Parts: sequence; C-alpha cells; structure tokens
Amino acid sequence: MNLFPKLRIKLSSWKHDVTNKWHELRFWLFPAKYLSDEQNARILPLGYCYPDELFVDLPEEKPLIWAEVIPGFRETYRFKDSDAYYRSYQHARFGFTWKKGGWECLRHYEIIANGCFPVFRDLDQCPADTLAHLPKPLLLQGLKELLPWRNTPEQQARYREYSADLLTHAKENSSCSAVAKKLCDAMGIAKGQKVLFLTCDPRVNYSRELLFIGLNRLMKESGGACVSYPKIEALYTSYPETSSKELYGLGFGYSRRLIESEPLEKRDFTDAEIQAGISNKEWDFILYGKVGHDEWKQGAAPNLPFWSQVFSSYDKSRIGFIYGGDAMQFLGDMKSPHARHLAEHSKYGYCFVRELSR
Repeated sequence: MNLFPKLRIKLSSWKHDVTNKWHELRFWLFPAKYLSDEQNARILPLGYCYPDELFVDLPEEKPLIWAEVIPGFRETYRFKDSDAYYRSYQHARFGFTWKKGGWECLRHYEIIANGCFPVFRDLDQCPADTLAHLPKPLLLQGLKELLPWRNTPEQQARYREYSADLLTHAKENSSCSAVAKKLCDAMGIAKGQKVLFLTCDPRVNYSRELLFIGLNRLMKESGGACVSYPKIEALYTSYPETSSKELYGLGFGYSRRLIESEPLEKRDFTDAEIQAGISNKEWDFILYGKVGHDEWKQGAAPNLPFWSQVFSSYDKSRIGFIYGGDAMQFLGDMKSPHARHLAEHSKYGYCFVRELSR
C-alpha cells in the first residue's frame, strides 16, 4: 500500500473519531437535541419470539443431564432435521447457551420451548431492556439451586417446579402470538386493522421473521391483515421444504409456518400498487422490518422503501421500525452511531429494539 491510500485510511479514522467525540460532547450539553422524553417513550424492547406450536408440554422423562449442542463447538452441530434437534433438548435436563453476536439468540428459545433448562453464562450482566421477554431472575435463581446437579429427590422436585414455571412464562411472554400482541398494544393496533410490513433487506433476520409470523396470525384471527412486501416467501407452507434447508439456520423454527388464507396476502402486489396504497392510506399501520445502522443506507430514512409516501401520509403513531441487529443500542452513549441512528428514527415512529440499554 502506497502513501496516499494510507493517508486516506488515517483521515477517515480521524474523522470518525472526531465526529463521535463531537456527538458525545453535544449530547452531554444538550441531551434533548438527541432524545426527548417523547422520543424515549417510543423506544421499546423487542426480544425474539418463538412459534406457539413449537412449545411442548413438559416431558416426564429426562434420560440425559446435558443436551448435546455446545455453542461454538461445530462438531456438536450435527442436526439436519429439526425434529431430531428438538428431541435432543426434550431428552435433556440442561442445555448450554450464552451471548453470541448479541444477547438474543434463537437457541435460548429452542431450549426453553422444548422443556429444557438453559444454562446461560453471564446472564446477570445482561441489560434490563434486553432479553426482555425472558424471566431472567427465575433463570438465575434456578441455576443457583439446580447446579451442580446431584440428582437428589429435592433437586428433582425443584427442577420440575422451575421447568414448569419457565415453560409457562415463555408460552405467555415469548411466543410469537404474545410478542405480536405486545407490539399491537404498544402501537394501538386494533382488531380488524391492516398492517403493511415492509421487509427491507431480504436476508433472514429472526426478529423480523418471527415477529411477522405472530402479527400475520394475530391480525387474520381478528378479521384484519398483516402483509409483507416484498413477501417473505420462506414463511409460508407453499415454500418448498427442500429449499428451506438452504436457509439460514436450516430454516429451523421459522420457515413454512404460515398458510395463505387472507385475500390481501394472496395478492401479487407491484411497487406502484404499494406506493398508491400508502399514499391513499389504505393501510392502518406501516412497519419497517429491518432497520438499523448496520443495514447501511437501505436501513435508514430517507432511503427506506417508500419512505417519502409513508412520511407524508402517516403520523408517527402509525409507523414502526424493527431494530433486529446484533449491536447494542445504548441510549446513554450518543457517540455511538447505533444510538444516534435509533434516536433519529424515534422522531418518526415507534422503535422496537432487540439489543437495548438505557
């Protein structure tokens, strides 16, 4: 590398550092310039969720103490069939899990939904607004009482109690239907209304895919509709099963969950029709499924799909953004571009955030 490319890299790094320091100082002096109380009220936690039908009843027999899969040990990732993978947790008392790219990980929910107790390293360090749908105090107290496992009658009884409480809490708070209802309650989405779910970047994102499953079902049950555009084809039973094996995570848990049963979701929309529908307010609410600093230009206003029509036609109370990325959004650190991105978009609508700290 010659001198000029090196200088460009140095200048870019210097500019980045100066920009961040400037925002840190400005936030310290004028915090309301970044985040007013009104904006802060529109920033809400949104953890992962899991399809209702994949929660099992608590298994009576547990022939194994530990489940086979150990995060980070690729040799334990041998499962190509979801049923066999789920049985590995159903047959074990405990399953290892911990923070990955961010605190949220689908594995937490796979373990719990299959009646297994997660051994979650460093869970006590997780921010209060992250993993918001999991009962962290219950998990931490359970591990204190259940490990090391000695298989005494007292431990067996306590294990049954903790496992039953955990599974019940998860069904009521971490299922797709439960999390979808929380979002609807927060935004005021009523029964029978129509939601347009703009998918943004087509690559798989668990926050978006699993939330859409819950919203799609919830709205259809009430006589309304939640339609994705472009359509998230992999979530429907019409998607080939062989193709689902090529999806991220082999499609476990989220692929082929929905049935096309509502006229609007069967309709083959064009960009022009979506644009006209937004301008004419044919939809009651607009959700953006993949927003955040890590999504580059396409994950930020004004480059979001149909943003000019959405912004001019809908009040902030009817617009929502899904932040499903790994990066922590720490609202006390405005030198972070992630936090600034979130603060900026909270001016325009509700922000539902996977990794959140205040």
